[in-house]
Amino acid sequence: MAETYSHGFAAPESAVARDAGRRTADVLIDVLIDAGVEVVFGLPGGAIAPLNDALLDRPEVRVVTTRHESGAMFAAAAYARTTGKLAVVLVTSGPGVYNAMTGLASAYCDGMPVLLIAGEVPRSVFGRRALQEGSSHHLDIVTTCRPISKMAAQIPFADQAPSMLRQAISTALTESRGPVVLTIPLDVLSKTIRAPRLANDLRVVQRTDSLPMNDAIDEAARALGSAKRPLIFVGSGARWDDGPERVRELAERLQAPVMTTPKAKGVFPEGHPLSLGVFGYGGHPSTTRYLERGVDALLTVGSSLGDVATNGWSKLLSPSKHFIQIDVDASQIGRNYPVTCGLIGSAGPLLERITAALPRQPRARRELGVARFTDPSIDQHGSEGRITPMRALWELQRALPSNTRFTCDIGEHLLFAIHYIEAHDPEHFMVMTGLGSMGSSIAGALGVRLGANTPAAAICGDGCFAMNLSDLAVAARERIPIVVAVLNDERYGMVELGHEAIYGRTPEYPAGPMSVALMARSVGADATTIEHNNEIAAVDFSGLREGRPLVLDIRIDRSVKMPKNGRFDDIKATAKTPALN
Repeated sequence: MAETYSHGFAAPESAVARDAGRRTADVLIDVLIDAGVEVVFGLPGGAIAPLNDALLDRPEVRVVTTRHESGAMFAAAAYARTTGKLAVVLVTSGPGVYNAMTGLASAYCDGMPVLLIAGEVPRSVFGRRALQEGSSHHLDIVTTCRPISKMAAQIPFADQAPSMLRQAISTALTESRGPVVLTIPLDVLSKTIRAPRLANDLRVVQRTDSLPMNDAIDEAARALGSAKRPLIFVGSGARWDDGPERVRELAERLQAPVMTTPKAKGVFPEGHPLSLGVFGYGGHPSTTRYLERGVDALLTVGSSLGDVATNGWSKLLSPSKHFIQIDVDASQIGRNYPVTCGLIGSAGPLLERITAALPRQPRARRELGVARFTDPSIDQHGSEGRITPMRALWELQRALPSNTRFTCDIGEHLLFAIHYIEAHDPEHFMVMTGLGSMGSSIAGALGVRLGANTPAAAICGDGCFAMNLSDLAVAARERIPIVVAVLNDERYGMVELGHEAIYGRTPEYPAGPMSVALMARSVGADATTIEHNNEIAAVDFSGLREGRPLVLDIRIDRSVKMPKNGRFDDIKATAKTPALN
């Protein structure tokens, strides 16, 4: 006989049977599955064991055990960016959470919806210095996580667990997305409860009731429609939902050029005649040339306009008349540049309304295009006689399938990748510049491959590779076929080059000596060494079809540098400024 719930509707027999006398851990896994979770990342431990045990009964969820909690967080963030879904990481308390902290901060800075669940020691031993205790009576993990998450809380009672988990999921996915943290004591996870029937649908998370007033839309449309030299500046916040399509529609109606931030590379296709490419870190000279001639109306969409995106808050991003800013986060409006019109909400709906409000008038077609510092297709080496970074990336992109998604790490190689990889869709290129942590690319490629089931390639330096060899080991064990392109200059190149540019001298910061290929093979990956032009085209990629990762140890020419790195100039200017008393 079906039971009638207090909400007034009858539950099916199967639901009653399922909810009678089950562990909190089992009920929480049901909530995650109801929310569409298909993959869980993490590392095991005693305090999180009930959730891992519950997952044994749910084969529809793939569990990826990483070698380090930071790798689990970076993989989860990439999975979330790729799929638009919630990503989940399970760790144990104490060192488990603190090892995940860098990845948590990165997800927070980049707005990635990641749910970090940490098992906690039983409540009966709170404050008694139990092994790995993270309660408020000792390490106080929840308080530590609050500044770098949208929500951080401990679930104190088993009966609260399902509703608090749903609240955390909704918080991660709604409005300005970001990571959330829940800690759950071991005794709470193990307690028998009855799952409540909750009425909300976890898949319906987008708010559509907070669009601006019509007069603000009309003001933005008038400013853009009357501009003689308009410009659209696109950030990563425009990548969600139909944002990229709406950006393109508006640009084509206005015949206005478009440039992107480094993190938004590909949100507007770089092969489009209205594309200027990337502005900011690793950006293209075509963006700077257009800005130097003046802009009378600038529309920015989904960018916090931070250091990396703006070349150190360049004054070129100051239009003569109208600065229009769209962002889902009200706190971003006017934070770094004075705004004449600020629109708070999701990019897609707002851009659609602006486009509809534009006057219907013919506009001359414009042919602009992305200009790069050099042509990487030219067959030349550096002065050391080795392949150049730009040539290596050019060859790599042509050797891999056209739908390959690239993840890039942090270092000198990022400048080359932003500049020379050609991105034609929003998912083509991914970098986590919010925190700027080394070590995100290999785990990121792993998350992308799991989330999209398309070819994925990581671009990193030898320093990043050595720091996160464990993520390659995970890919080999799990038979996840990713390519890892290591631009190997045997040093922490960004630091050495920056120090030299600022001070005229530099300490040596070697990342070697080490055999990248030997290290890769030691964890079960295929590997080959590249030193000269046209060798990448001859690489055997067939092992990828059998699930084996492939590492390319690309010994790049150390004499070849990017012509311009605006960030070095900013640091140099700061270093020469007298300290304030």
